[in-house]
Amino acid sequence: MHTFRVVNTLTLAVALALGCGTDEPARIAEPVRAAISADAPFPPQGPIELRYAPAPKEGTLYQVQVKYEGRTEVHNEGARSTGEPEFLDEQLQLEIDYRQLPVDSPRAGDIASSLVLDALRRRVIMIPPGGERGLEVGDDRIRTTSGEKVEIDLQGAQPKGDLTPRSVLDRPFALLVNDARGNPKGVTLRGIPTAKRLLASLPIREAVAWLQLAFPEQPVSAGATWTAKRFFANPVGRLGAGVEIEYRLVGFERIEGVPCAHITLRASDDKDDAPSEFGFSFEKLRFELQGDAWVGLDTGQVELMRIEDIAAVSYRRTTGANPAAVRMRYEGRAALQRLDVATTSRLPWADGTKRFADVKTGSTLLKRNERK
Repeated sequence: MHTFRVVNTLTLAVALALGCGTDEPARIAEPVRAAISADAPFPPQGPIELRYAPAPKEGTLYQVQVKYEGRTEVHNEGARSTGEPEFLDEQLQLEIDYRQLPVDSPRAGDIASSLVLDALRRRVIMIPPGGERGLEVGDDRIRTTSGEKVEIDLQGAQPKGDLTPRSVLDRPFALLVNDARGNPKGVTLRGIPTAKRLLASLPIREAVAWLQLAFPEQPVSAGATWTAKRFFANPVGRLGAGVEIEYRLVGFERIEGVPCAHITLRASDDKDDAPSEFGFSFEKLRFELQGDAWVGLDTGQVELMRIEDIAAVSYRRTTGANPAAVRMRYEGRAALQRLDVATTSRLPWADGTKRFADVKTGSTLLKRNERK
């Protein structure tokens, strides 16, 4: 989906970039005209405007899924060197269900959204030390696990220190600011300090920013292309490895009855001495990415987006007292999907696992499904 000591200094720089703020007074985002009207002919003829649009006042419920696995190999060259490499293998699965609501924009021309948490689930395995650690937030409940052992299980207003499920769920957890083309300019975590500490331990900002679709500057017809830079949602992206993605309008399709523009995403590179956004150079940088997105023509909002990627880098760590040669390789999958429901509380998790509410109710239908 290493040794985290290797990348922690650079992770901080990414966090600062994603969480950038402003002292300017908030401005109301200007209305964005839809690409075509709801009653226009489909498929459209000739060039159309694909414009990034804010969510409606009632908000849009989205589900983000990010999975990645990979390995970091560290060859220490300083006093800590044993002549043998150190390895860290990592697998991560993250699901975030949130409602995106329009809010005042920090700067004129930008579009801001408040992300309100509906549910969250994270599973991670890191070797060393080994074993799976889990986190589930949903249905008025928070649970953390280590292997088969439940470590924390809070319900309703039940506190753990000053953290309760109700201080996290149905609360704004992030402010997303995009430019007029949909490019992320900042993802800032919000909430009470304990909630922010919990969320900051997860790659939430990276996942949300990675799945922001770029829109073209000019009206486009089928076959038109445009580009924008993104950063992988995995540890390679946290090193400042930017990806120049080519977007192509390939045609028009209906998704669940919604008339959509179908856009493909492609990127690949294989180079030496590739610059990082953090001022150093990778000795080698290789990646390949492909994906698809469907955008509602009458809303300007993403209905569905899927990405698969492979990324590998090597570089020399020269700062600090422990210089080292580092190699990393990660494979990942990510998806953003609009959910046409009021809440995800009655749905299973994206991998089919039951949520708290379903396990607790034990309805006849659920028991019948369990017997199957």
